Amino acid sequence: MLAKNLSHDFSNTSPWQNCLKKIQDKVGPASYETWFRATELNLSDEGHAKIHVPNQFFADFIEEHFSSLIKEVMAETSISFSTLSFVPIQKDWKIIQPLSEELTEAQNRKIPQAVVESNQQFHPNYTFDKFVVGDSNRMAHAASLAVAEAPGKTSFNPLIIYGGTGLGKTHLLQAIGDFAQSEGTADNVVYLTSEEFTNQYINFVVNKKDSTSFYKKFNNVDLLLIDDIQFFSKKPGTQKEFFRIFNKLLLENKQIVLSSDRPPDKIPDMMEHIINRFLGGLITDIQPPNLETRMAILRKKAEIDGLLLPDEVIQFIAGHITSNVRELEGILIKLIASSSFTGRDITLDVARELCGDVISRKDERVSVSYIQKKVAEAFSITQNQITAHTRKREIALPRSVAMYLCKKWTRQSLRTIGLEFGGRDYSTVIHSYKKINSEIQTNVELKEKIDSIEKLIEPLLKF
Repeated sequence: MLAKNLSHDFSNTSPWQNCLKKIQDKVGPASYETWFRATELNLSDEGHAKIHVPNQFFADFIEEHFSSLIKEVMAETSISFSTLSFVPIQKDWKIIQPLSEELTEAQNRKIPQAVVESNQQFHPNYTFDKFVVGDSNRMAHAASLAVAEAPGKTSFNPLIIYGGTGLGKTHLLQAIGDFAQSEGTADNVVYLTSEEFTNQYINFVVNKKDSTSFYKKFNNVDLLLIDDIQFFSKKPGTQKEFFRIFNKLLLENKQIVLSSDRPPDKIPDMMEHIINRFLGGLITDIQPPNLETRMAILRKKAEIDGLLLPDEVIQFIAGHITSNVRELEGILIKLIASSSFTGRDITLDVARELCGDVISRKDERVSVSYIQKKVAEAFSITQNQITAHTRKREIALPRSVAMYLCKKWTRQSLRTIGLEFGGRDYSTVIHSYKKINSEIQTNVELKEKIDSIEKLIEPLLKF
């Protein structure tokens, strides 16, 4: 039923419409709605094919993940072209809502804001205004805001956000609930952790007199947010009850938003029919933040706490704490506490002194900087030379190798990797990756050198 609702009307066929029909068949309706519905093809007389997309984020993502598929489909539909590029319609990224007509209608029928008693289920710091958007979380943020503005009226139902610990999943779920409640887009909003849901279900099973309140809570809900669904693993009773509630709400077009520390189909012992229903919505991930985003997060959180951090301190912390937002917050709290207790200004030297123990444990983890350092050592050049703007082969080859390894071994986006190589474009990273990947098929010496570098990287992945 969900797939049918997402299908596009291809009755006004054009060459690009024929391509889109094939693309939808190949990627499925959910991915089609998210990435392709708003695209248009412009083909010049010289054979330059330009696919117009909503913004730069879409251009980057589609080129990285779907360019081969698009070329294949264009060939199948006999569209002749010499070059293919992805052109953003607008330079500034903003929310693009795939089902714009439905959302406009839904927003015009916005539920009047009810008088709601103060609700402690949403933390005042977990709002959209206080969420820092970057390449690593842009899609998740976009989908979350679209859902908050029109719960149950988008193709993002259910919306499932997954990613590692401390990357902002709970922040987004809480922000959705806070927005929907404060803006009146949903009358009854329920936020629970998976443990809270499980405990309430157990109380219902053990003490039947609680059944009325348990079912009433979910029967009347307009927006259900459940955090950390991976903890439903190996709890068949809880899964069955969750699926019953999930299915009922979905059929009533009530909005469901879930978070997990991994893709839903990777959760062990999760019932197959639950996974199948998840696939009818949007599943999007949050990656570890890149350097720019980490710096922006520190500035934002310091501002919230009334603390002015020097740029050199922000860059120092963001350059060393790379894994998640929660660790950045922990460092910031430590700096604030020190400043309050000692009265000292937070300088770079103070930051080094207070954060040295944490940073020393992080320095040797796999990062862009670590890979640059090891490649530089292997090729007998300096790390600064790798990021320098020169085309000399003795520098260009190690740089390409380092980009290849960064794409292979880190979870940073192509744009972030390019930025950390002297501000280069993401397309340079793609080119370098493809070039080295091709060369090692025939160049035994180069392959052996890369293998020796990878032996230094692989053990760090165990931490």
